[in-house]
Amino acid sequence: MLMFRRWWQRNGFSLVFVGIGLSAAFFLRQTQGGIIQEFYALLVNGDGTGSSPVEEEILLQNSKLRELQGRVVELEQQNQQLKDLLDFSQEVNQTAIAAPVIGRSPDSWWQQITIGKGSNAGIKEGDTVFGIGGLVGRITQVTPNSSRVMLVSDPSQQIGVIVARSRHQAYLKGQSQNQRRPQTAQMVFYEKVPDVDVGDLVTTSNLSILYPQGIPVGKVTAVDKKGGPAPIATVELSASFTVLEWVLVSPFEQKPLDFERLPEQNVEEEVF
Repeated sequence: MLMFRRWWQRNGFSLVFVGIGLSAAFFLRQTQGGIIQEFYALLVNGDGTGSSPVEEEILLQNSKLRELQGRVVELEQQNQQLKDLLDFSQEVNQTAIAAPVIGRSPDSWWQQITIGKGSNAGIKEGDTVFGIGGLVGRITQVTPNSSRVMLVSDPSQQIGVIVARSRHQAYLKGQSQNQRRPQTAQMVFYEKVPDVDVGDLVTTSNLSILYPQGIPVGKVTAVDKKGGPAPIATVELSASFTVLEWVLVSPFEQKPLDFERLPEQNVEEEVF
């Protein structure tokens, strides 16, 4: 007994520590170290949730702030577009209704758009539509709260136009089928030797029955005076059809067709 007591005094504490170590190792193996992970998370985060309540609140407020900043930028851009539209309507002396573009199909991107106002806002078929820079098209279909617009870039449109500098008459035909230059149109003259140069501005003609006179249409970028059967000019349309978001709709009553005012050679062919 005396010998055992002496042996215990020398080795007892070591046995206790070995036992504790073996027990801890067995426990960690059974829990796959989960208790250590929880303890570490508690030390780092305070409650083991991954972030403190203060940090979560900061993240939430930052997210809301970014959302508000995005809305402010969007509203500023829309406000600038509406201001530019208003300025343009005053330049061309047109009273108009502002309307958002709410629909545009990839299959008819350069032919038509849908706007978010209709007969309830006083819009009717035949009204003129223009955007920042110039003519966009005309209303062809109306519902109480929306309207369809045929764009001037549509090849089926033929518009009476005039060279602003020389006053030489022509008609404009969209060429949206030209995928490389869909924002252009062809200007076909009646005279064999028209006075037209690159850089000339083009507006709607006094002979047009579908549009009011004097609305900017575009600028001449090329001239082919040898084109047959009549000289042809390429016109870069002044309204930006690639980024149409808002337009103005101006009331317009279609003028009766007056054959005496039309050039003789195309009386039956062209509808302006």
